[in-house]
Amino acid sequence: MSIISCKMFEDEIVHLVEHDEEVDEVLILKNGSSGDIVRKFGDIGCPCRELTFNNVEAYRCHKYVKQEDGEGFMLVLNILEVVGMGKKRTMLKTNVYDAILKMSLFSDGMLLFYGLCGNLLKGIEGDFKFLECPLVLLRDPEGNIVDDCICAALGGKRAFVEKIKSFRGERVFMITPMWAANWEKMVVANGFARSLENLEESKMVFRAARYTQVAKINTGLNYQQNFESRAREFAAFYGFGITEFKTDQVIFEMCYSELKHSLTAYD
Repeated sequence: MSIISCKMFEDEIVHLVEHDEEVDEVLILKNGSSGDIVRKFGDIGCPCRELTFNNVEAYRCHKYVKQEDGEGFMLVLNILEVVGMGKKRTMLKTNVYDAILKMSLFSDGMLLFYGLCGNLLKGIEGDFKFLECPLVLLRDPEGNIVDDCICAALGGKRAFVEKIKSFRGERVFMITPMWAANWEKMVVANGFARSLENLEESKMVFRAARYTQVAKINTGLNYQQNFESRAREFAAFYGFGITEFKTDQVIFEMCYSELKHSLTAYD
C-alpha cells in the first residue's frame, strides 16, 4: 500500500503508522522533502528505510520472496514538497500526477493525502480510472473530498463551515502544527506574498482580509515540537491574537483503514 502526501500531512502519517501494529515495513521514497518524516519515525523508534523509485520494486519483490506465504504489510510513502500558487500551481498537479503514475507500477492500492487544492485536483479520480490498483482520496464522513489541509484537520466540509460560524463574524486564520512550522513557505505558497524575500507585503493582504486572530488547531499530535513557538512567531509578525481548539484524526484514520482493509480482506 502506498501513500502520496503533501508535506503538510506528515504528522498524520506518522500517527497512523505508530498505531498500526500490522505494518511490517515502512519504505520512504528519498527526495528533498523526506528528511523530516524520517527523523520523526526515528524519534518514536519506528524503523523505516529510504529508497529511490529505481529500487523500490526490486526491494519489494525481494521481501516477498523471503516472506512465508507473502505475509506482511508494506507501506510505501512519497512525501511531496509544498508547491506555490500562481504559475507554480500547474507544478503541484504535475508532481502529484507523476507520483501516481510511477507508484501505480508497484502499488496494490494508493491513498492520496491531498485536498482539492483550489479544485486543481478535482478531476483526478476520472483521470486515473484506468489504473488497476485503487486510488483513494481524503474524504469526510459525508463522502466529500476535503478542500485542503485545514478542512481535513477539522474533519471535513461541514465541520469547517461550523467552525467558521462559531467565530461569529471575526476573521480567524487557522493553522495546523505543520502549517505553523512552515509558515513562511505556506504564506508564499498560498499567494499572500511573491517570495520569502517579500513577506512584508503579505501583511497588507491579511489586513485587507481583516484577519485579527490566528487559531492553533491542536490535532493531538506532538511530532512537530515547535508548534507553540512558531505559532507565536506567526501571530507576532501579523499582529494577531491567538486562540486554540482541538480536533482529532477521524478522517485520516477512516480513509487509511478503509483502503487497508479492502486490500487485506482476501489475503
